[in-house]
Amino acid sequence: MLMGSLELFRNIGLVITCYFIGAIPFCNIIAKIHSNKDLRKIGDRNPGGWNLVFNVSKFWGSLGIILDVLKGFLPYFLVLRITGIEIVAILAGCAAVAGHNYSAYLKFSGGRGIATTLGFLLAINPLTIIAFGIGMLSALFSIKNMIWGVISGIVASSIFLWLFKSSPIYLILGILLIIIIIPKYINRSITIPHNFKFRKEKSLKDLFTPTIR
Repeated sequence: MLMGSLELFRNIGLVITCYFIGAIPFCNIIAKIHSNKDLRKIGDRNPGGWNLVFNVSKFWGSLGIILDVLKGFLPYFLVLRITGIEIVAILAGCAAVAGHNYSAYLKFSGGRGIATTLGFLLAINPLTIIAFGIGMLSALFSIKNMIWGVISGIVASSIFLWLFKSSPIYLILGILLIIIIIPKYINRSITIPHNFKFRKEKSLKDLFTPTIR
């Protein structure tokens, strides 16, 4: 009984720790050091790697993206090695993505979580990145709406993992990631239906340019 309780508290502690690791705003820190800019006040006001690439520095932005990927990779990888329990490692990875998107260090603002999610999925299985890419790009080319692109990427990834690893737990992973990530893509200055409108953007370039829409 005591050992079970200690293991439970350890696992909860690991998940919480992973949230705070994911919450480290590497890209905003780099922007501040490199050019004294706050990413939350320029571009699309997203303190993530893509805004750093476009509005501060391609080199430092690339470094920021790599660090954000590691924030997703390491929590899952290390927690799985420590506990040997897949569900705990999945919760740790999701906590890292949540930390990136809702950082306690930035008054619960944050990035949009794609780089951190890709690191997380890479740690589970490298082939998942291909499934994510196919799902996301297919939706972007056909629907021209980033929200649907991200949803399609997550759904494709979770279905791939479900079939590849023969466990429905990865469907739960997909649901959690959608809940964590999609609110960050919603522009509250327009209606919810317009946010999810098919062919919302005129071109693919518009989809990948960090501006407030």
